[in-house]
Amino acid sequence: MPARDDQVYPRSRQVLHWVSAALILAMIPTGLIMARTLDDGLRLALYQAHLLGGWAIVALMLTRVVLRFRRPVPVPGGLAPWNRALYRGVHWVVTLFPLALAASGTFAILQNDIGPLLQAGSPPPATLDVAQARDAHATGAYLFMALLVVHVVGVFRYQATRGDVLRRMGVGRAG
Repeated sequence: MPARDDQVYPRSRQVLHWVSAALILAMIPTGLIMARTLDDGLRLALYQAHLLGGWAIVALMLTRVVLRFRRPVPVPGGLAPWNRALYRGVHWVVTLFPLALAASGTFAILQNDIGPLLQAGSPPPATLDVAQARDAHATGAYLFMALLVVHVVGVFRYQATRGDVLRRMGVGRAG
């Protein structure tokens, strides 16, 4: 069953989605490597890239929140009531969770006084002295990765059983 035109996300939302997805996927290896590398130069570059990417994601997610309130996008057809609720819930959490990750990452930087080091172009220490916010950020990141897996599995499940959900997000051709 092809997606109706009123079910297709506007091009601006498709671009926001895919740019957000690309940045989020880039954050995963930068975060994992920067937390483990002993190479000072690499750690500095990854911290700076992770911080810049994080703020870009915050801007994109805030834009998506505003758009979602201003003009909600219809749920795909043919979903059971529980699945519609899950669809809405997962999409809201996927949009808001990065804001919580940005907050925990910011707190980790503040707790460990890393900001001045990054501004001066000096590498942060390989091991952070104050671990609470760092651990919260790491735990949140792993939870978010699990949520992304649930999101992607849901997309492919819907695509396999009902079809055309990928077209809603600009992938593929009209039916």
